[in-house]
Amino acid sequence: MEFATFILAAQRGYHQSSESVIRNSIEQAVASEQAGFNTAWFAEHHFNNYSLIPSPLMMVAHCAGLTSTIRLGTAVCVLPLYQPQRLLSEIGFADIVANGRLELGVGLGYQQFEFERFGVDIDEAPAVFSEYLDIILKGLNQNVFEHDGQYEKIPPTAISVRTVQQPTPPIW
Repeated sequence: MEFATFILAAQRGYHQSSESVIRNSIEQAVASEQAGFNTAWFAEHHFNNYSLIPSPLMMVAHCAGLTSTIRLGTAVCVLPLYQPQRLLSEIGFADIVANGRLELGVGLGYQQFEFERFGVDIDEAPAVFSEYLDIILKGLNQNVFEHDGQYEKIPPTAISVRTVQQPTPPIW
């Protein structure tokens, strides 16, 4: 049986500083490894105190330097809010600094106000998610890839920062 922890980094009240919430979340990941947990998962949310992690891959990269065995995951990268070409390099970077311990969770997103503030139409999110996931899979599995879709047109492109885990990290 495997055990994991989900780290939301919620700011329960404005009496808590964002710094203390984030540092506490990092301590939770370290304590999870010490307690024998298999994976620490980090949320992604924007523009509210529900979760103060705007980039779960940044948390993975930081916690990778403080841990050695626990797997570190994104729960989730909200694909419609990203530029997939850049995300591919960030995935590779995070997996490298984590020594192949990245678990890549991707999702559609659901909070209207987050989409509005990024200028993304939430009604298009399912189609954007599907296309961006296709791009992510191409970029992870091919040395040079291209894409001609409804939302993205990518000429032949090589992503130089490749994942340690081959062909890809586990994708959820």
